[in-house]
Amino acid sequence: MVELWRWVMVASAEDAATDTFTVRLPRWPVLLRLAGRDPLVRTIDRIEALVLVLAVAASLIAAPIAAAVGTAVYDSSRQIYAEQADTRHTVAATITGAPASQQILRTGTTTVSARWTAAGAEHTGTVNAPSTAKAGDTLEIWVDDNGTQVPEPAPTSRAATEAAMGAMVIWICAAAIAATLFTLTRAVCDRIRFTRWQHDLDKLVGNDGRKPSQP
Repeated sequence: MVELWRWVMVASAEDAATDTFTVRLPRWPVLLRLAGRDPLVRTIDRIEALVLVLAVAASLIAAPIAAAVGTAVYDSSRQIYAEQADTRHTVAATITGAPASQQILRTGTTTVSARWTAAGAEHTGTVNAPSTAKAGDTLEIWVDDNGTQVPEPAPTSRAATEAAMGAMVIWICAAAIAATLFTLTRAVCDRIRFTRWQHDLDKLVGNDGRKPSQP
């Protein structure tokens, strides 16, 4: 009995060693239409498959191009924002008069006249101040090296956001154009196929829509 069991185990091991496995590669219907020799695949089907492959390829090629543009935008914007941070600073401005406008913005601010000293000279102008500000109050404003009032410098982190958005917009536009061209091509191909099917059907049933009479 033991010998029989050993023989069964050895036979099973030999069978397992001689088993073969077949690995089937994925079959892409589009590539089969484009490069296959199936007689059922017509020329119009191959044209549609070719346009689809070109559309996908264009979308893939657009990705590194968009990334390169985004990198250039990032470098340029970061340099601009860094220069703004180096050349702009805050100074104390003194309110010299009543609000120049009675209109209060949604942010709760209004426009008032003020003066400030920067770059060795005194400057005057209008600044945004809280709606409760009055003459003699002081507030901080941003000025450049010449003492001219300027907006607050943008943070350098904004450069990355602008670059990413720019690259994304470029890639989406390229992919959308490719998808639109393929959609139009497919619509034309479907129309041609339908016309040919109708022509073949007319041949089968006769030009007048009735089956030919039997002799």
